[in-house]
Amino acid sequence: MTNSIKLSLTIILALINAIPAQAQLAKPTNSVQPATGNISQQPKNRLIFQTPPPPPPPNTGAPGQRRGGGSRGCLIETTQNVQLESKLLVALVPEYSSLRVVSGLTTQQRPTFWFYVPYTSDSSYAKLVIEDEKDQTFYKTSLAQSPGIIGVTLPPTSSPLEIGKQYRWYFNIYCKQNNKFLTSVEGNVQLLALKPNVQSQLSKATPKQQVALYAANGIWYDALTTLANLRRTFRQDTNLVSDWASLLESVDLQNLVTEPILDCCKPEAQTAITQANITGEAGSRGQGAF
Repeated sequence: MTNSIKLSLTIILALINAIPAQAQLAKPTNSVQPATGNISQQPKNRLIFQTPPPPPPPNTGAPGQRRGGGSRGCLIETTQNVQLESKLLVALVPEYSSLRVVSGLTTQQRPTFWFYVPYTSDSSYAKLVIEDEKDQTFYKTSLAQSPGIIGVTLPPTSSPLEIGKQYRWYFNIYCKQNNKFLTSVEGNVQLLALKPNVQSQLSKATPKQQVALYAANGIWYDALTTLANLRRTFRQDTNLVSDWASLLESVDLQNLVTEPILDCCKPEAQTAITQANITGEAGSRGQGAF
């Protein structure tokens, strides 16, 4: 009898001790559950440009100017009317506000420079100027027929950028009628040698993945150019629209998110001027004439 009682008590105690363990197994966990529904409805990581450490990039040189000054536009002979431009010329480049430095990195020897231009081809033209310690090279550039964002790529005949050198660029706007200078923006560009691991990742990535890799590694010009080309090819892709907005917002250019990306513009000519022959303020600021 005593042994039977002991056996019963042992069974009861074993059952009591098992209850918390069963309850513990039934508790919900914090692990991520499989996603359900349309994948496009799931949260999406925002594309953010990572400022190269230490900010700003090394050897950025003198302060730049991301936004041009106000201008009353050009006199159109057919209308004899001077139109006030409501928006400013803007370079799509990061700006380190504390030091007033406008600068970006690229892996391309002949990169593309991007600008929002409120002026049109019927009255204005532009010059892209690339300057190093030896000379300035001028590339006369036509504009689009309507305001918008344009990309200007250094032509195949241009001298390639060199690793380790700092280049100054200017983008100047002129009136066709009298070649009058209107406004300009200016900044720096530097050619970067990719690290082997980043190069390997880029070689295996899709163009959209490349955008994220360039942005994560602080390579501004390549991230912007790759994404802009994707947007011009796949104009109805809402994910690309979102990425474009995120990239511009990450460098405080959110006011340009809705501006059209235009299929324009190619440099028409180039002229080189050595630093020894550059005289006066106009030449030093990239405004020299052909």
